[in-house]
Amino acid sequence: MLRIIGSPSLRGAIPCSIGQLTQLTVLELRELGLDSMLPEEIGNLTSLEVLDLSSATLTGSIPPITGMLTKLLFLSLGNNNLTGSIPVEIGNMIAGMVGIDFSDNSLAQEIPNGLTTLLGLTYLNLSGNLLSGCIPEDIGNLVWLQSLDFSRNKLSGEIPPSFVGLKSIGALNLSSNCLSGRIPMGNQLQMLAHPSIYSNNPGLCGFPLNECVNSSTLTHNETRQAAEDMELMWFYCFVVAGFIFGFWLYWGMFLFYSETWRCAFYRYVDNVQGKTTKKIHSCMSCFQASGPEWHDERCAYTRPVSSSFLKM
Repeated sequence: MLRIIGSPSLRGAIPCSIGQLTQLTVLELRELGLDSMLPEEIGNLTSLEVLDLSSATLTGSIPPITGMLTKLLFLSLGNNNLTGSIPVEIGNMIAGMVGIDFSDNSLAQEIPNGLTTLLGLTYLNLSGNLLSGCIPEDIGNLVWLQSLDFSRNKLSGEIPPSFVGLKSIGALNLSSNCLSGRIPMGNQLQMLAHPSIYSNNPGLCGFPLNECVNSSTLTHNETRQAAEDMELMWFYCFVVAGFIFGFWLYWGMFLFYSETWRCAFYRYVDNVQGKTTKKIHSCMSCFQASGPEWHDERCAYTRPVSSSFLKM
């Protein structure tokens, strides 16, 4: 363990020789005045479990070599002067990693999708940077995440529907970005009802902010759900149609291959046809014989009798 905390007067670069401490498990250099870049030799510390270099006035970019720290459980580089992008190699760290803090730097570009593969994360803070693009679609994979802060960036687009998968989330901050669309609801998100969580995102709507005013604000999730409902409806229609077709196919074969049933079916059809024809012929005969004034129980037709007929 190597720990130096609270010495702003301590200046200079982190020596490259630190890479020789290959058995080091904890490295904390916090609240210092180093004003130097993070050496790539830090990637040689393959036994490292905790790396905390917050508030150490570090400059430059995060070296991709940090992805080699495959035993790392907690990484904090917050409150420095780091620039560039978050290296995609960060996804190479173990899935059991529990915390990442890159807050209050000048990191830019998009949030790498590799972050969503660190399934053990419980704490993720990328606030106070210049990050742009969309929130990763698979952010909902982080089911153990308890605290998430993406505030004070330049993130745009909709909040991914997978957000409802954050079943353990207890602290959330997406404020001061350029997000738009309807806020997804479900599971634990319903408990996070304070408007400040989503404030300063003019394009956002839905609980706990103002309700969306028209259908153009529907999220991709709702559009996809509507399409799935339509597909399901057509599926049921085809199932019913198939059942009806199969039913009559079976009974049709039974009727037409069984002489007894076939004859009975034909007699029934002939009987119904005969009764219908007889009824129609009877009614037509009534009208032809005496016109519309005729009153007969067989035709069940009643019209007022004219005065000229009474005089006859």
